[in-house]
Order: sequence, then structure tokens, then C-alpha cells
Amino acid sequence: MRTRDFSRAPAEARAGALVVLERTGAGPRWTRGARRAVRAADGYVWSAGVRARDAAGSTVRGLVVCVATPAHAAALAGSSAPGHERARTFVAEAEGYSNGVWRAEGDVMAHVERFTPLTSESTRGRTPPLVAPAPPRGRRTPVDRAGVDDPAVAAARPVRTPAQAGAMFLGATRYRGPHSWAALAREWYPMVAAMRRMRGHVWHRVYWAPPFTLGTIAFFADRDALMLFARLPAHRRLMTWITRDRRHGTGGYIRVHVATGVGDAPGGDVGEGGT
Repeated sequence: MRTRDFSRAPAEARAGALVVLERTGAGPRWTRGARRAVRAADGYVWSAGVRARDAAGSTVRGLVVCVATPAHAAALAGSSAPGHERARTFVAEAEGYSNGVWRAEGDVMAHVERFTPLTSESTRGRTPPLVAPAPPRGRRTPVDRAGVDDPAVAAARPVRTPAQAGAMFLGATRYRGPHSWAALAREWYPMVAAMRRMRGHVWHRVYWAPPFTLGTIAFFADRDALMLFARLPAHRRLMTWITRDRRHGTGGYIRVHVATGVGDAPGGDVGEGGT
């Protein structure tokens, strides 16, 4: 359900901004030092690691760091302490989603009625479509075809890292136990495959929080690409599956963050991409 109150959600859901720090060719030692530096920064809330490949095929390591405010994100991006080469700040949108035990307005586990509007829909004053039941697996829809590359285009598209993305979402679900994870796999893997085929997909990872919470960090080329992902049938099936009752999950949240620009550490390289 849509909300502006994340007071009952995990700490990372309450963060007002985040910053992505990256360094090409870095190893685990740099990551450990950078993590110590960001944990000492003002406004630090939570962090997760990044490991990706750039356009040249080089290993890129980094951190996604949630902070209290956009000002804290800007200060961290401009600091030399973590030793990063690239930084990008993202600001959380005021409205997001929460469900169940993480919903401040009441313990409700339900799905939204309509999708969030795309830029073209907002510009033209169009009402976004209803979150209708998804078609069966294997049936391609216009949304699938609009957001997915053919193999030739996919091979030629630029390789991006999180610090080159324009928007991202941070979300998690509290599951009841390992049996729920086993049931989740039936919906999860088709959704990830569909997301990876999208033109706007940049990078994603899964994280775990004890005892049975699984979260996702996913970066996209822009906000519309992120919102188009939400409309994919595979994602709709997963969301309606987890919110239809409390058999497998008791809480969840999603926060959307939009990039504010690219910042450099002293001597660093901005890299490709931009908003």
C-alpha cells in the first residue's frame, strides 16, 4: 500500500537519501576500509556492497550507503575518506510502499489498485492502468515487448554500473521461514530473468537480514524504466502472490530513489552516463 510514513519499517527504509561509491579495480581490502569510513560519516544509516563490471570488463567494487538526508549524501559523495573514484547521490521520493507489520497506518497486507504513472502518462493527464491479474507464465504482453531488448540490441547496449544509473529502488519482504523462500523461488527467478532482459536494467543484488527478511537493491537507467519493470507480468505475479494473504510474508516495503547527479572524489573520474 502507498505511504509516506516508514516509521515502522527497517532503518534503511527511513533513510532520506543514499549515495553510491565506486572504485574500478579495487579489491576486498578497499571495500573494508571504505565501509569503516562510511560508518563513521554523519547521517550514516545502512550500507551494502557492490560488485559489478564496467564497459571495459573491469571489476568495479563499491558501496550503496543509506543516509539520513540529501545533505548527508552530498557530503559523503564529496569526501575523500572512503577513497572512491566515482560517487552518485540519490534522493528518496516522499511516497513509497509498505505492507503488514511494517505499515505505520495499520497492519495491512495488500497490493495497490493502480500502477504509478510514467512520465508520458503524467504529462498527458492519463490515469495509469489497474494492477489487473497477470497473464499466465510464458505469454508475452505489450509491456514485455516494450521494455525488453532483442539479442542484437542487448549485445550492443552500454554496460553501466550503479553510479551511472538514474533511478533505483530499495525494498524488502519479511518472510515466515525457509518454506516461504522455497515457494518464492517459483516466482522470483522468472521475474529476475525478465528484469535482466529490460533495456533499462543496470544492476541489482539481493541482501539478507535476520531471521527471514530478503531485500532487493535494483538500479535502472531512469525512473520510467524502473516503473515499467513494476508492470512486467512476472513482477505483478510476485507482488500479488506475497500480498494476497499472510501465509508466506508478514511485511514489506519499497522506496524509490532518483539520482541528483554525479560527483567526483578528488582526482576521480565521472565515467559515462548522467541524468
